[in-house]
Amino acid sequence: MNAVSRAPGGQSGITMIEVLVAVLILAIGLLGVAGLQSISLKNTTDVFFEQQAMSYSQDLVNRIMANQAAAGEGDYEETPPGSAPGTDCSSVACTSEQMATWDLWQWNDALTNGFGAPPSAAANVEWDDTTGEYEIAITWDATGAGASYAAPTCTSADNSSAGCMFTVYRVAR
Repeated sequence: MNAVSRAPGGQSGITMIEVLVAVLILAIGLLGVAGLQSISLKNTTDVFFEQQAMSYSQDLVNRIMANQAAAGEGDYEETPPGSAPGTDCSSVACTSEQMATWDLWQWNDALTNGFGAPPSAAANVEWDDTTGEYEIAITWDATGAGASYAAPTCTSADNSSAGCMFTVYRVAR
């Protein structure tokens, strides 16, 4: 039999410590990738809800534009009704004021109960008679706080809060 000759002080294979170091480096890299994936998913969700809020805000602006008689009177400022109004404007003719109430109910129902609606969404619509502007503030739970959620302030001065979409629409007079 021939004996395998080895160079003095030479290495004959991978040691256990080298394998453990390689596994540790790989694990740290995989944890970094998982962290980036988590951040990416959260940011994607945030952008989705911001787009939804923008879409709902634009929907109300379109409804106001379609009903100029009620818009100029500030009829869209009222608190959106929690249940369907007595007059169903989708099947009978309505006055401009009744249509404003119907529009607000449909819009608020879609905002709070619609598919893809932001979580814990709420809205506030205010009318400024001196400037002829509607201020539409939509808030939602962007932090994922759940039951402990408190709506952020959402005004023209504080429109940068997470979970806040503020829109101003000036009615043509």
